[in-house]
Amino acid sequence: MRVSNVALLTLAALASQNVTANTSAAPAAPPASGGTPQASKFVDAINNIASRPAESMSAPETIAHEQFSPRIAVKSPAGLLVAAAEPQLSPAKTKANTAAASGDELTKSLQETWLAKLIETGVESNPQVRDAFDFLALRTDSNAESGYGFNNTIALLNILLILGTVFPPATLAFFWMFRRLVVRQLVADANQRLQGIGVLESELINSSQLTQKLRDELESQLSAAKQSIDFLTRETELSKSSVEQIETLKSQFLMHLQVLLTEVYEKKSEIVQEISQLPAVVAKESVKLAPQPQSNNSQNSETAPASQENMIADDYIKQGEGLYFQGNYDEAAVCFEKAILMNNNVDEAWYWRGNVLIKLQRYEEAIACYDQAISLKPDCWEAWYNKANLLAKLQKYQEAIACYERASASESHRYACWHSIAALLGKLQHYEEAIASYDRALAIKTTDSEIWHNRGAMLGKIQQNAAAVESYDRALALNPNRYETWYNRGNVLWRLLRYIDAVDSYDRALAIRADKYEVWYNKGAVLGKMQRYQEAIASYDKAIAIKPQDFEAWHNRGTVFEKLSQYSEAIASYESAIKLNTECYEAWFGKAEALAKLQRPEEAVAAYQKAIAIKPDSYDAWHQMGTALSELKRYEEAMAAYDRAIAIKPENAEAWRDRGASASEFKQD
Repeated sequence: MRVSNVALLTLAALASQNVTANTSAAPAAPPASGGTPQASKFVDAINNIASRPAESMSAPETIAHEQFSPRIAVKSPAGLLVAAAEPQLSPAKTKANTAAASGDELTKSLQETWLAKLIETGVESNPQVRDAFDFLALRTDSNAESGYGFNNTIALLNILLILGTVFPPATLAFFWMFRRLVVRQLVADANQRLQGIGVLESELINSSQLTQKLRDELESQLSAAKQSIDFLTRETELSKSSVEQIETLKSQFLMHLQVLLTEVYEKKSEIVQEISQLPAVVAKESVKLAPQPQSNNSQNSETAPASQENMIADDYIKQGEGLYFQGNYDEAAVCFEKAILMNNNVDEAWYWRGNVLIKLQRYEEAIACYDQAISLKPDCWEAWYNKANLLAKLQKYQEAIACYERASASESHRYACWHSIAALLGKLQHYEEAIASYDRALAIKTTDSEIWHNRGAMLGKIQQNAAAVESYDRALALNPNRYETWYNRGNVLWRLLRYIDAVDSYDRALAIRADKYEVWYNKGAVLGKMQRYQEAIASYDKAIAIKPQDFEAWHNRGTVFEKLSQYSEAIASYESAIKLNTECYEAWFGKAEALAKLQRPEEAVAAYQKAIAIKPDSYDAWHQMGTALSELKRYEEAMAAYDRAIAIKPENAEAWRDRGASASEFKQD
């Protein structure tokens, strides 16, 4: 008991010292100089804002001083940031009294608890504890006037600490109860969270099931769509085959009908002939009834001439071929149809019928006949080749190329097939493949000028101009009298800027065909490039004489006259071009330029306006119209025209310069 009393007194003394230390450690009012206390390096942010201008572009934040009493933050010896009140007059004292009152209320509430009752019992039973508490009470009362309202509260907390030391079982029971409450709360929170996780898990399972269901439905829909597509594909193929069968049946029906009509006409003619010979027959019958010599009986044994019905399919085919070469295509078709009726497995009959139907312009039926011949004889190269020619005529180029490739297996058709394949590839704009096909044809036969000519044209299409000239030269070495080759060669030489050689090629072409408008036209253009303007005008005159309704020749002729500074003649040519094509921008612009050179700015402005109406985004027309308006001293309109030109080409310094000059003149006026 003595030891516990000593410990209790010691703890009471320590608590009293802590209270005293806390009371004496309260900082005084800050220095009047506004400096920061030495115990802290913290700078008050509010004072800092008030004393320094803000660096932001926006206005600094305003602090409502009516709502907050200014405080200076310091650090306690323990390292915690606390707030020390600045010294004030009567308001500060009022606040201190209010704090003390609040402390007394807290003390009262604490004294009513079971812990306070326990302290009271211990004080009454032990005089030494009572003396210690009296001492603490005196220290507390002596410091009550310091203005801090929490001293009583601190004292009570120290008392609670002492009691916790004196009565360990009660402290352990209290903390055990508190721990149980905390654990219960944690368990409740954990259960709630687990319930939430369970809900999320169930939702996730439901969503995964829904996703799987949607995936299954999508797969079933895709499968159904695929089946529908397959069904439609099969139906399309069946429909296509049905259409082909219908076409074949139609062709056969027409063939049978034509044969029947032919036979009807033949029977009709025979009956008419018999009717006309009826008197002679009657006479013959009367002669037969009369008694005849025995020698006449031997004549009955003579065989009658072979009738038409006794002819076989080959005979009809030969007869049809003869009629075909004579140009009797209708009769030839009847013969081939009769041969097919007698034996429809003869490929030659189907092949020749296809040839006849081409002559009769029954192309679809002809293709069906070639297909029938090919089905009976797959290596019937003539049928493949003729079918390819027909498909090319119908502009079915890809199918035609495939048929030509099949026909090229024949030695006799190989060269012609590669030639035709190259031509069709050129029509499909597959120029490099076309050149390769021409090379394959030339590997078989190098002496065909047509191949060299067409090969040069394909090389020109891919801008291999030098190689094109060589190909044209090879063609001309074989056939120098073809004007197209000379003309094409001149065009390629023009691209190579070999103007003299180009003019020479054009002259060679004109020596063969002087009535070719395009040769005269291109020759005039090349002569204009060479600045041989008089000869260029003569060439354009030749072209206009052949084709006077071509406005381009008139326009180019006007351009050459303008190069010669013969502006009146140029205007006349431009006007002829405009009469033929009122929407020719180049003719209107050229006319305006010539009028401007003749110092006729009013008419030039009108012509520029016409050109701009056709081509509103023409920089040159707007710029030159601004110049013409400046000459008319219509500076404001001129600047507007220059502005339009600048809007089209803002990087062009010329329009800016001319606009500046017009603006200067406008200000002076």
